[in-house]
Amino acid sequence: MSTTRKKANGDTPTITSEQVEELLANQKNILERLDAMEQLLTASRAENNALKTANGELTRDLVEKSNIINSLLHKQNNLEQYNRSWSVRLAGINIPVEEASNPILCMRHVYDKALLPILQGAMTKGLLQSIPPCELLLETAHILPGNDSKPRPIIARFYSRNMRSMMFQLKKEFAPKADNSPSSQSRSPRLKFPFYEDLTKTNFKMLRALADDSRTGAVWSIGGVIRYKLANGTDVKKVMDVFAEIDDILK
Repeated sequence: MSTTRKKANGDTPTITSEQVEELLANQKNILERLDAMEQLLTASRAENNALKTANGELTRDLVEKSNIINSLLHKQNNLEQYNRSWSVRLAGINIPVEEASNPILCMRHVYDKALLPILQGAMTKGLLQSIPPCELLLETAHILPGNDSKPRPIIARFYSRNMRSMMFQLKKEFAPKADNSPSSQSRSPRLKFPFYEDLTKTNFKMLRALADDSRTGAVWSIGGVIRYKLANGTDVKKVMDVFAEIDDILK
């Protein structure tokens, strides 16, 4: 069997059956290659989708684990802060070197210099029937490591959180004032022996970062929760996440 096609010049070339079979074979080969390529593309798409799914599952797993870690960090920080809710951090109390390692002597310095005037003020207000001695008010006290060129901070732990709370309530009224403190009409006279809440390392770091930021005004803590005002602002704001970035908090 043969096939003919007339040329424009009138010649009629002959195409043999062998040539037709060769063309068909080439066409079949091309189709088989296209089919193979299509199968490869399909397999590649399936593999890509599988990788996307695996990556998605991996991402979700990492996010879930990250959330669990963050939750544990917050719980640990909150528990540590609760454990510190019996303590205060005092500044400005100079303790002789030979007494610095003795908790009882440290307690007495804290009691006599910083706390006794407040206790006496509480008596005059009728909040106490008698003044508790040092050994019944404080459980212990110790000096924090630091620069020896100035009085180092002292951590003092109370037996009662109610007594500790009273110290904070009355300190502006009865705590000893610094010699160069503002007049009594000032809202915040400077204390001779200022004391603050004993914050965890994370909470204290956040408090210092906020206090050093030019966008904030007053920064303080109540019950371990950090509060602040924006510069030239009056609204009191709370820090809801002490592990967050400062920029995110101040937004």
